[in-house]
Amino acid sequence: MAPRVTTLLTVARTGSRVVRSLIQPPQRGPGHSGLRGVRDLGHDPWLTPDGPEGLRRQAARLARRGTGWGKLTLQSVLGAVVIFPLLLIFGVLFALGIDAAGWLLGLTLLLGLLGLVRTAVRATRLLNAPDEEVTPAASQAALPASVQADETRLLGTLRTHERALPPASRVAFHAAVIATRDALRASQDDAVLDRDSFDVRQAAREDLPELLETYRTVPPTPANQAELQRQLGLIEGRMAAVVRDREAQKSRALKAHGRYLEKKYLDGSGPE
Repeated sequence: MAPRVTTLLTVARTGSRVVRSLIQPPQRGPGHSGLRGVRDLGHDPWLTPDGPEGLRRQAARLARRGTGWGKLTLQSVLGAVVIFPLLLIFGVLFALGIDAAGWLLGLTLLLGLLGLVRTAVRATRLLNAPDEEVTPAASQAALPASVQADETRLLGTLRTHERALPPASRVAFHAAVIATRDALRASQDDAVLDRDSFDVRQAAREDLPELLETYRTVPPTPANQAELQRQLGLIEGRMAAVVRDREAQKSRALKAHGRYLEKKYLDGSGPE
C-alpha cells in the first residue's frame, strides 16, 4: 500500500511542475530585456509612439520633409531659369568678340557652380536629417557639453537604424538606447572617468553604432536577429546597472546628510 501512495505523490508532484511550467511566462536569458513592445518602455520623448499619435508624428515628419524638398526644387528651378539664359547671352556676345562678355560668362559659370554645390549640400542635409528633434532644449540646457554631444550622437543612431529593424529587435534597440541615455545623465557629474563612465560613453559613441552597422551587413536571419537582441540586452543591462549604482550613491549621500543633521541638531540638545 505504501509504494502505491509514494507513486501517486510522485506523479502528482510531476504533474504540478508541468502545469507550472506551462502557465508561467518564458524566462529570458541575461542578454535579453524581456520587453515585448514599445509600450513596455513607458512614455519617453525619444520613442515614436504607436497608434494615432505615431501616425500624427509620421505625417508631420513627411510634411516637413516634403516642404524642404519642395523649397529646394523651386530654388533650383529658379536658379536654372536665371543662369542658363545668361550663359547663352554672354556666350554669344563673347563669340562676337566682346571681351567683357567673357568675364561675365566666367562669373555666371562660377555662380552656377556655387548654386550646384549649395543644392547638393542642402539635399544631403535633408537626406541625413533626423526624423524630428525630440530632445527638448530645456532638458539639455543643464547638461555638460560632452553629454549633450553624446546624446545628440545617440539620438542620431536611434533615428538612423530604428525603422530598418524588425519589431522584436527594434524594441530591444529602443531599450538599449534609452538605458544608455539615462546612464549618460546619471554619470554626468562624475569628476573622474572611472570604469562606469567609460563604459557609458563607449556605448553611446562606439558600441551601439558599430553593432547596428555590423548587423546591417549580415542577412536578417532569425539567428542573426537573436544575436543582435542578445548583444543589445547586454548593453542595456550594463547601462541599467550604472544607473542603479548612481541612484544608490545618491541615496547613501542623502542618508549621510540626515545623520549629520541628527548629530548636529539632536545630540546634546537636551537640558544640561
